[in-house]
Amino acid sequence: MAKRGNGVQAKARACPVCSTVAISGSRPSKTGTGTYGDLGGHQFEHPSEDNPRRTYLFERTYRQYSTRLRAFIGFAVAACSRLWKSVWEGPVASVIEVILRIFVFASGLLLSALYVRYELAHGRSFSLGTLPVLVGITLCTGLLMWGWKAPAHLLARAAAAAAAVGLVSAVSGMAFLMVAAVFSVYLLALVTLTACSFSVFLPLRAVQEVWLLYRRITYQCPNDDCTYTGLPIHICKCGARYRDLLPTFYGLFHHTCQHSDHVAKLPTLDILGRNRLPRLCGRCERPLIHSSLGELEVKPILVVGGPAAGKTIFIRQALIQLRERFGALPGNTVRVDSVNQDRALAADLERLLRGQVPAKTAGEVVSALGLALKLSQPKAIRCLLHIFDSPGEHFASVQRFGRKQVLQNTAGIIVLVDPFALPALREHAQSLGAAVSPSSMSFQEIVAVLTSGIDRMRSRGGPAARCDVPVAVVLSKVDALPVSDFPFLADLRSGDGVVADPATEQRCRTALLRLGEGNCIRALEQKFARVSYFACSALGRLPDPRNSAPFTATGVLSPFVWLLGIQEPTAVPRDLSAR
Repeated sequence: MAKRGNGVQAKARACPVCSTVAISGSRPSKTGTGTYGDLGGHQFEHPSEDNPRRTYLFERTYRQYSTRLRAFIGFAVAACSRLWKSVWEGPVASVIEVILRIFVFASGLLLSALYVRYELAHGRSFSLGTLPVLVGITLCTGLLMWGWKAPAHLLARAAAAAAAVGLVSAVSGMAFLMVAAVFSVYLLALVTLTACSFSVFLPLRAVQEVWLLYRRITYQCPNDDCTYTGLPIHICKCGARYRDLLPTFYGLFHHTCQHSDHVAKLPTLDILGRNRLPRLCGRCERPLIHSSLGELEVKPILVVGGPAAGKTIFIRQALIQLRERFGALPGNTVRVDSVNQDRALAADLERLLRGQVPAKTAGEVVSALGLALKLSQPKAIRCLLHIFDSPGEHFASVQRFGRKQVLQNTAGIIVLVDPFALPALREHAQSLGAAVSPSSMSFQEIVAVLTSGIDRMRSRGGPAARCDVPVAVVLSKVDALPVSDFPFLADLRSGDGVVADPATEQRCRTALLRLGEGNCIRALEQKFARVSYFACSALGRLPDPRNSAPFTATGVLSPFVWLLGIQEPTAVPRDLSAR
């Protein structure tokens, strides 16, 4: 049986009810007491290892059986003990001794009568001389039995012992027959039911595992430094943690968690509601805040770029447009898979509609933004996008970037290129002043760190092997490009802003080549088997504190449409400012 830990105040602490997350550097407490934290105003105790809360399947019945069997055996033993004491040294023993003495005295009288009969048989009649003999026999017998107690007492005890043994043996035999007739059948029924449960929960678990493999569903941790994909830790509302909430001897369809005032039933399968319980990663023990884990295939997408490259705004605008464009089609569902993340996305949208720029991402550990996609058109897709918005400082060195274990499972990479960080456009960036904040890292540095990290995490055949992860290279901030000075920077975005046609993709690639980034392009195309090129404007214009007009993004959907293999939807409005 898997151990149930005690503290859940790991690198990220969360309230299992409100799913509030706070990053911290401590590992979970391994002591016997503690709390899950006071985030959101909730307090959760967690039991120590020696205070189990679960009960096995039929455990209560087995306990009732054991209690009743012990009670019956105790009753039988007590009855035999009382019977033995009553017969051996109680009133029955005294009665037996009195009866024995009366029997001996009566035997003296019988001897006297036999003597008289003997005399009469021999022709001697009864006379006064015979009377003293009879009286003497009777008196001697009486004096012998009432005066000499030891032999009478010994005989009485022997008779009492024989009677006690017989009675106790009879009662014990009846009790044994009752146990054999009733309790053995009861126990056999319980053992049979337990064996049948074993033959049921193994197929249940096998069917579930086959279903998960068929749908490529895992419980992948959304934190970028953890690659755990196994069964998560489920938390009862009392705070007890369960690492093995599956059909087992604890229960086929639910486990029972013993509370002080009631018993809580915990489902053992996601289809029964297990995924609605608060969950933690089975390795790093941080909250799994996305409700579709275990229901949809997880597709991690890593967005790579230097500081101030515009990754946060690019991701926010892409999520908004994915939800607006594809979620509006009949039969489609597109939603942010966490209540807190949906609330944060709504707040960022309000800032964008007021012409304000959302704050950049910070922190050492990044938790993925979850977007649940259930599309029936234009293409059937069911997946949970894990989009990682890592701070640009994480790409400053291979050692720091190498901590991102998500590279081992990533389904796609988006490289966001800040054109004003390229040497060819630095002079133009300076002329724009504070309106443009070029990234402090060059495209060459980003490509070097990315390819080195892929070599360490993904390559099977050494540095020369190509990686099958698709890479979308996105040239950002195209609304501010100096088209008059560099005519080849014109018309880099596709007309619809969703699907980039081959000609537009080729223009984006040519623009990067003519801007002097040929080495970076060749390095990416040598390392990755699939590379495509895009251009976007996450804001649609230069940010200006005096301008409160909504930002309108263009081209931010194209990389995601290409990575997911989605075709262009038809007749769907795309004006975000209407919200």
